[in-house]
Amino acid sequence: MIQPSAKMAIYALTQGGVKQAQRIAAGLPYCQIFASAKAANHAEVSVMSMSLAQQVEAQWRDYDAHLFVCASGIAVRTIAGLLQDKRSDPAVLCLDEAGRHVIPLVSGHRGGANALALRVARVVRGEAVITTASDVLETLSVDLIGAPFGWYLEPQSEQAVTQVSAAVVNDLPVLVYQDSGDLAWWSYDKAMPKHICYSQDLEAISARDWAGIIIISDSISAYQAAIGLGLEQKTVFWVTNSISLGVGCDRDTPHSTISAVIEQLLEQQNLHPKSLNTIASITLKADEKGIIDAAYQRGVEFICYLPEQLDQQPGILFPSEYVKKVTGSCSVAEAAALRSSDQSQLLVAKQKYCIDGKNATLALGRKQYSESLRSEKFKNQLVRQQDGTLNEIGSKKNAYGNPVVEGFACKPRHPDLNRPMLHHRFHILLCEGGRCAKKGSKAMTHALRDILKEVGLNSGAQRIKISRTQCVGACRQKATLVIYERASAEQLSCNHALWLRNIEELSHQQWCDLFISLAKGDDLRQQLAPYFFAPVVDQQAFQKALSEPDSPLLMHDISPQGGQND
Repeated sequence: MIQPSAKMAIYALTQGGVKQAQRIAAGLPYCQIFASAKAANHAEVSVMSMSLAQQVEAQWRDYDAHLFVCASGIAVRTIAGLLQDKRSDPAVLCLDEAGRHVIPLVSGHRGGANALALRVARVVRGEAVITTASDVLETLSVDLIGAPFGWYLEPQSEQAVTQVSAAVVNDLPVLVYQDSGDLAWWSYDKAMPKHICYSQDLEAISARDWAGIIIISDSISAYQAAIGLGLEQKTVFWVTNSISLGVGCDRDTPHSTISAVIEQLLEQQNLHPKSLNTIASITLKADEKGIIDAAYQRGVEFICYLPEQLDQQPGILFPSEYVKKVTGSCSVAEAAALRSSDQSQLLVAKQKYCIDGKNATLALGRKQYSESLRSEKFKNQLVRQQDGTLNEIGSKKNAYGNPVVEGFACKPRHPDLNRPMLHHRFHILLCEGGRCAKKGSKAMTHALRDILKEVGLNSGAQRIKISRTQCVGACRQKATLVIYERASAEQLSCNHALWLRNIEELSHQQWCDLFISLAKGDDLRQQLAPYFFAPVVDQQAFQKALSEPDSPLLMHDISPQGGQND
């Protein structure tokens, strides 16, 4: 994948081509222009002293990308004999002399030509002509899904990339299994295609006859499970770099010892060797060559924390008064692993090793990620039902336990007209009108009802009921909802009649916390940032604001440009 610091060679054969090349070089860094003697018209343009084919061949591996400002036929014939493998070939693009169309010719995904074409098109105000199926169809790029996050594509699974990619674009059943790493890999602002399912349940791998499987994990367990089922030919394994390693050791512990115990610990925990994100320790070890070399060898960052930072870290399982006396902190390995992973719970408590008379202590933390509910609902998630089967979230039952009509959250397939209405303490009205839907509220009620079941507030005395509405006249606030409490005036809590905005940005955990706080009567304004609350003005305040043009209320809460329903 092309990085922002990637070097690109631009070839121009005419003066018009040189002008386009100069526009690109001015808009993108690390570009070098090569032009024929007749076309060169600027001191910063390198004049080619040999033919175009010879020039390109001489510097083929010196650049991450090659852009030809000429006819595509010339570019194709020039590079034909240089191509070897899409996993190693540089990106190759072609731009017409008028700057209308940018065409990625080679290494669209792995080499980053598609992404670079979009950047070049923005500079020249042209159009990127992308022909890669997954990009055109706006679906998963099997060989690129983890690249933006620095994930590692397991070489053993490379052979499956073509088959799984074919399954994705041919609408065959594909599973994405994930148990670690960033959750925001689905980059499109729309629902995932129906033939692609997502699960965090390991049993999903064997639940169906998948045409392709993508595993996203820092552990080798899931990939081993797929291999054990004979699925290696259609399983792609992306290794996430989500593990933080905390290290403490004797002074002058050699690199060989540090590396050996790291490998031993990762193997014991069934973690992939490429799963490390950081190695962390105390500032006393900032110059410990063995640790520095081990981090460099693995290509990860080495971070050191002050003793007082580590000593105050929550989640330490085995503090030591002796360690505190020597280092100033009651823990080094555990505290460093926790702090560098930004967690308060260890993945692996400290493990002690002694090799050749040198002592080392290691501990592991795992960085956790969350995503907005809006992003989460775009995925076709497989969840375990009450009968133990794995089905899409859409396979639902309502609050009475009745199966629902396809496409609905609570409409029963076989309604019982004699059942009474369910009691609810809180009623949330969520806008799914046109603007709110575009901002991410579309179908959000389905996901929120599932969360209410998860936290046990879909029934009982504190039941929270959610209804979707059309426009509620608060469009400027993005996606919105209002909370109403069903109680006497004396019993109403501080959350009654609160309006929330920007709700599409709340994560699954934030919704859980919000519902639980609502049921407990805790003030939501102490839990969420002001950014999530829409200001409400009563009629008296509104009239007063109109008579005072400089009123902060009028300036910030009432927009004179707003429409009748805004």
